[in-house]
Amino acid sequence: MINTTRLLKKINNLPQDNTLYLLEKLPCGTGLFASNNNLLYIVPNDEHCKFTNIKTDFLRLETNIYVTAFNLSVSSFKNGYYNSVELKLSDLNDIESNISAFVNLCLAHATYMKGSEFVSFFDSLVSLFQLPKEQHYKNLVGLMGELLFIEYVHINYGLDISPYWHTNGSSSRLDFVCQFANFEVKTTSNDSLRFLIKHEQLFTNSEKTYLVAVVIEENNIGRTLKDIIIHLQGNSTFCNSLNFAINIEKEKRKISPTDINSKRFVLKKIHVYRANDINPFSIVPDNVEELSYKLDLLPYSNLSFESLFS
Repeated sequence: MINTTRLLKKINNLPQDNTLYLLEKLPCGTGLFASNNNLLYIVPNDEHCKFTNIKTDFLRLETNIYVTAFNLSVSSFKNGYYNSVELKLSDLNDIESNISAFVNLCLAHATYMKGSEFVSFFDSLVSLFQLPKEQHYKNLVGLMGELLFIEYVHINYGLDISPYWHTNGSSSRLDFVCQFANFEVKTTSNDSLRFLIKHEQLFTNSEKTYLVAVVIEENNIGRTLKDIIIHLQGNSTFCNSLNFAINIEKEKRKISPTDINSKRFVLKKIHVYRANDINPFSIVPDNVEELSYKLDLLPYSNLSFESLFS
């Protein structure tokens, strides 16, 4: 892991003289640089991208730019054409949080994509840094439940379902879309099994759709969201894709950074229900749209996970 505080200190101590200064070497000939108090991620232009210059509120993309080292004998990077994305630190409110998200994704891109598909990666960053900062407790609880479900399935059944999580980003209709089943995860931090249901979301094409109910408890002997993310991303056998890293950073930005590091939870139980078995409205009139309601799952029988993952 790259120390964000140390990185920011190095950036602030460098002169503003239009020069690129190497901060950290990353895999596959990529690296993090500083220039004029901004942070840049630079990769070799092995894809032969044509020159492009795109600016957003916080980011700037430049492709096929020629970079020259002052002293080739000591430089870690050769003269040549590179692609870069620049994060403008002066325009950010929560600088350390934003640097952490940017650095984590650049490291994931360098590791998993080896610097390729750079323009697509930039598009992912744009969507990430344009997300509103909704810091709600329910977002923390919801993300905890989804990640605990990924961990639970891997520990008990040896399956990695992280590639199927939020496959369409934040606009995904269901949380997990797998070949064998689809899962919508609902999480509660109390013992109630009453959840808000969007009828069309859960019960359209519901033959292989399942509702997963995760019950957690806030407890000072439990784990923080940061603990769980470190555990998942530190494992080389699962949760090791760029898409997973992007989704993690997107969801973290909807949660208070303080809560990520301080709120502790323990997993109490996980239940799974076949959507068709819990559908309270088998027929919805044509003139009814966007039907939402709270559904109590207590009267319904849950399934065994073994029957799904065997």
